[in-house]
Amino acid sequence: MTGSNEAGGAAAASGLPATQRSDSLLARPFRPLWVLTFLAYGFDALLRAIVPIIALDRGGDAVLVGLLGTAFAIPSLVFRPIVGSLVDSWHHRLLLRSGIVAMATLPLLLLIPGSLPMLISRFVYGTGWAFFSVSNHAVLAKLAPPARRAQAAGGYLTAGAIGALILPGIGVALYTSSGLVPPIAFVVALGGAGILASLRIAVPAGGAAGPSAATTAGAPIAAAPRTSVFIRFFEPAAIPGTVLLVTAYSSWSIFTVFPSVYAQHVGAPVEVLIAYFPIWGLAQVVSQPYAGRLGDQLGRARSLVLGAVIAAAALAIALVPGFVTFTIAAVLYATSQSLVMATISALTMERAPKGRLGSAMATYSLGYQVATGLSSLLWGAMITGMGFEAVFIVALALQGLTIALVRTLLRPAAAPARAA
Repeated sequence: MTGSNEAGGAAAASGLPATQRSDSLLARPFRPLWVLTFLAYGFDALLRAIVPIIALDRGGDAVLVGLLGTAFAIPSLVFRPIVGSLVDSWHHRLLLRSGIVAMATLPLLLLIPGSLPMLISRFVYGTGWAFFSVSNHAVLAKLAPPARRAQAAGGYLTAGAIGALILPGIGVALYTSSGLVPPIAFVVALGGAGILASLRIAVPAGGAAGPSAATTAGAPIAAAPRTSVFIRFFEPAAIPGTVLLVTAYSSWSIFTVFPSVYAQHVGAPVEVLIAYFPIWGLAQVVSQPYAGRLGDQLGRARSLVLGAVIAAAALAIALVPGFVTFTIAAVLYATSQSLVMATISALTMERAPKGRLGSAMATYSLGYQVATGLSSLLWGAMITGMGFEAVFIVALALQGLTIALVRTLLRPAAAPARAA
C-alpha cells in the first residue's frame, strides 16, 4: 500500500480540512457515511424482502413481483445520469439529503391497498433512491484513497451488507406476525435516523483528484470534450464497468426479489425467509472486507473473472431443487458479487476523468438498475412460463458472457499497480 502522504494528498485534493485527512477507512469523514449507508441500504433491503410477500398476499404472482422490481428500477434509469451531472456541477450535499428524505417517507404509500398503488409506490421510491444512491456513492468516490479504492468500495458495500444482514429478517418477522403497519413504521423510523446521519456528512467540494498515475496505460485520463447531450449525462469511461455490472449482477434479483416465490414453488413456509435473509446478509458482511483487498491485489480483470466463476458455480448448485440448496447458492453468489462490485466500483473511480466523477458513478450505477430491474421482469416471466430451472440456466450463461466481456473490454494495462 502507498503511504499516508499520498492518501493525505488525495484528501487535500478532494477539499477535506487538514484535521480530517486520513487514509483510515474508520476516520471521521467515513464514519457518518458508513452509518448512513447501513441505514439506507438496510431498510431498502427490508422493503425488497417484504414487498414480494405483500404482492403474493394481495393475490399477485411472479409476474407482479417482477413488475414491482422493474417499477423501482425505471426512475433510476431515467434520473441517475441527471443526478450524476448535478453532483459534478451543483449542490452535492442537497442532492444527498433530498434523496434520503424521499426514501424515509415514500414507503408510507405501501399502506394503500391494491396492486396499482404498490407499483406507484415503488416507482416514486425508486426516484428517491436514484438521487440518494448516486449522491452517496459519489461521496465515497471523493473520499477514497487512490491506492485503496477497491478496499474503500468494499467498506462501503460492507456497511450496506450489514444492514441487509440485520433488517430484512426483522421486517419479515414484523410483517408475518403483525401485518403491514409495523414494518413500514420501522422503515420510516430508520429513515429518520438516516436523515440525521446525512446532516453529519462533510461532502467534499468539487470532484476528486482524478485517476491515479497507476491506472490505465501509462497516464491519467484527461477530461473528454463534452459537446453532446449524451456526453453531458453519460460518462463513456464508465461504460465498460456498466456493461460488466449488468451481466455479472443480473442474478441478484433471483436471490433478493424472488425468494418468497421460490419458497412457494418448493412448498416451504414463508417464515423460512426470516432465517434466509440474515444468512444472505451475513455472506456479504463476511466477504466484503476481504473482497475489497483481494480486488486491489489481483487486479481488475482477474478479480472479475474469479467472481464470475464463483457465481456460475452458485447457479449450478441452485439447479438442485430445495430451499436449502437455494440458500447455499445464494451464499456463494453473494460472496462472488462482493468481489465483482468492489472491483467495478474501483475501476470506475480510476477511469473517471477529472471533474466527471459524479457522472461516472451515475453511469456505472445504471448497471445495477438494468441488472435488477429488467432482470426482475425477465425472471418473473420465465418463472411463470418455464419454471426456476430455466432461470438458473440463463443466469449461469450470463456469467459466461461476463468472462468473455472482461477479456474484450479490459486490457491488461487497465489494471492498477499492486499494493506494496
